[in-house]
Amino acid sequence: MSFFRHWFGKLALLVGIGLILFFLDGFLSDRRHFNPYYLRILMLVGIAIILSVSLNLVNGVTGQFSIGHAGFMALGAYTAAALTVYGQYRFLPRLDTAAPLAQHGALLLSMLVGGTAAALAGFIVGLPSLRLRGDYLAIVTLGFGEIIRVAILNLNAVGGAAGFSGYASPHGRITIPQITTFFWVFATVVFVVLFSRNLLRSIHGLAFFSIREDEIAAEAMGINTTRIKVTAFVISAFFAGVAGALYAHYEIYLQPES
Repeated sequence: MSFFRHWFGKLALLVGIGLILFFLDGFLSDRRHFNPYYLRILMLVGIAIILSVSLNLVNGVTGQFSIGHAGFMALGAYTAAALTVYGQYRFLPRLDTAAPLAQHGALLLSMLVGGTAAALAGFIVGLPSLRLRGDYLAIVTLGFGEIIRVAILNLNAVGGAAGFSGYASPHGRITIPQITTFFWVFATVVFVVLFSRNLLRSIHGLAFFSIREDEIAAEAMGINTTRIKVTAFVISAFFAGVAGALYAHYEIYLQPES
């Protein structure tokens, strides 16, 4: 048992469990083997865990009152869905009938692209707005969420107010592929939880906590509070975008209201 107390043993155990889940992924994600309703609830719970842990980095750990998190999820979801829908027959194969390895690769690519788009938006919004505090910051983040919602409603390329599920191409109708699986949802849950845990146990994590406890004292001790808050905002937005990508490729239909 002492082997598993060492970091190498913990890593080996984690990799082993991950490989087992990866090879069992086809069975675990098959709706014919499980009640589709309960399976959907389980998958949405996993996505909600990713969102809540990412939001906790800003609201709980850094102490910043942000209520625009859904905007980052929406941005990641629509960006990832547009990538896999419009990318088919261009640089991606037809994903509904593609081999599992191609589907896994396309989902991972969409998660990275969706997360990066959300993180970029988080940086653009966070850099000026995180100089504010309290209710003023909440109002700015609320406004960002509304801007994203209204922009999507008026963007015909992703369906606008009617929602986005695909488009009619010369090859036939291409829909958002349902390629989110049990493995990818809960592997991401484990990664986000471990990342957050290790970050907050590091020296950088102490800077996050110091801002929450007393921002003025943190500044007096030489901490660049704006940089730390923007960093927390960007990391949080990235994981929200990843959760949005997983959501889009599981529900296969997106609406701004949802």
